[in-house]
Amino acid sequence: MVTNNKMFYIIALIVLLIDIIIYSIYPVFNSAAQTVGGLTIFYFYQIVLLVVSSVMFVAVSLAFKKR
Repeated sequence: MVTNNKMFYIIALIVLLIDIIIYSIYPVFNSAAQTVGGLTIFYFYQIVLLVVSSVMFVAVSLAFKKR
């Protein structure tokens, strides 16, 4: 039987793997031609991923928060 503590680590690992995969396609956007809000797509994508990653890890942390 999987305990709550083990489930936290399994889900955190899954989120980490998703984050690594998403960041792996990040160099595809390394172009200076296109811009969004004055930033190149490369930097805009990096900022968006920072926010998305933070939200994913906070969601996992809050889901398994001990009361």
